[in-house]
This record gives sequence, structure tokens and C-alpha cells, in this order.
Amino acid sequence: MHTFCGKPVDAQPGSLVMKLQLALDRPDLSRELELARQVDRYVDLIEAGTPLLIREGIRAVRELRRRHRGTMIVADIKVIDAGEPIAELAFAAGANVVTVLGCASNEVIERVVRSAERYDGEVMADSLSVLDITGRTRELRELGVTSLCINRRGFKKLKTDRDETLRHLAELVEEVHLPVYLAGGIDVDELSGLRAVPLAGVIVGAAIAEASSPAEVARQMRRLLD
Repeated sequence: MHTFCGKPVDAQPGSLVMKLQLALDRPDLSRELELARQVDRYVDLIEAGTPLLIREGIRAVRELRRRHRGTMIVADIKVIDAGEPIAELAFAAGANVVTVLGCASNEVIERVVRSAERYDGEVMADSLSVLDITGRTRELRELGVTSLCINRRGFKKLKTDRDETLRHLAELVEEVHLPVYLAGGIDVDELSGLRAVPLAGVIVGAAIAEASSPAEVARQMRRLLD
């Protein structure tokens, strides 16, 4: 039995109610902390995005944990090297989930998993640069990875209509046998269609951050997912 976000899940991605993860990707900590404050009530997870972490360091995770004690915090570090020492910094600062690149070596991923286990944390793999997502996911699961992030932008390259793209995505999610989070330019309109896909959650950044009323957009998304 695997767990994600502290809850037991079986091998089927559809066993989880779809969650909403806010991605804080702008490299401005004050601005992103204010955004998180506005929408906290509507999201399940708050992510310190890679650009924010590069600019602000692990302080971004620490500040998010201090302000949002009841919310899951994701450190989108995309670990590719070293593993344990990097993950340790994030978990010690209060992250519940640390990301690794799915194409990282098994040794690096095992080190990140060991760090997660010490803090009762989770490890999410990013499918970036993974050519055989289904095959690699089987290996990642054996290594102790607990969820997978797939970027929706990869599906834009497919010369298919929206319904066929959704079917292709749904088939992939069913084959993965890990909770799958979908990222990449998701807005309110697209979220309606994605409800039919057995996702564990969606990762949303710009659609909320760049809205004239971020709280209203987040509220609409929460209503769709509920």
C-alpha cells in the first residue's frame, strides 16, 4: 500500500479525490506569499516552484510552512544529483513533498526516498525527459516514489482534437499505477474536461497567479473539483 499526502492509496490513480496544487513559480517571495495567503482556503497543496527556490533558496519553503501549517508544502527542487543532502534541506524546512526528475539515476532517487522516510515525507517524480513514462514509473514506484507529475504541454504536440487528447491522457494515467498530478497551462475551462481523467490532482500556476482576482479563479477551480 502506498501513501500520498499522508493518506493510504492503492495502485489505481482514480482512488484519490482530485486535489488542487498551487504552483508559486514567480521569483518574488513577497509576491508569492501574498498570493498563497489569498487562495490558501481553496488549495490542497502549495508548491515552492523551481524559479522561486533558485531565487530565494530553502527560505521559501520555510516561510510557506510558517504561514500555512495546515497545508501540504511541495518543494519543486527537481533533484537530479546528490539527492539526500538536497532533499534533507527541504524536508527539514517543512516540506511535505520533494520532487525529483524521473530521469535521475536510481541511486539519487533512492537517496531522496531515504530522506523522505526520515521526515514522513513524500517524493514526486517529474516526467520531464522520460521517454517511456509507463516503464519508468514501474521502476520509480519500486524505488519508493509516491506520485508522478506529467506536464500537459507534451500533449499539445499531438495532432489530435481535444477529446482524443483526453482519451490518450486517461489511458496513460491508467497505465502508470501511481497517483498522477497534471501540470502545464491548466485553466478553468480545461479543468472541466480534465475531471473525466483519473488524476490525483492538477498543478496550477499562471491561471491563478495572473488572474485579476486569483481568489475567484481558485474558488471556481475548487468548486469544479468538489
